[in-house]
Amino acid sequence: MAKRKTITTVLWVFIATIAVASVTALIIFPQWKGIFLAGMGLFLILNLLLSMFFVKRNFKN
Repeated sequence: MAKRKTITTVLWVFIATIAVASVTALIIFPQWKGIFLAGMGLFLILNLLLSMFFVKRNFKN
C-alpha cells in the first residue's frame, strides 16, 4: 500500500510540473512553438494519467 501511494504521489508531482511548464511555454515562446510545446505537455499528462490508472488498478491492497 505504501509503495502504491508513493508511486501515485510521484506521478502527481510529475503531472503538476509538466502542467506548469506547459503553461509557461505557452506564455513565453512565440506562437507555434509555444502551442506545440504545450500540446506535447498535454499529451504527456494524458499518458501519465493513463499509467496512474493502471498502477491503481494492478496493485493489491
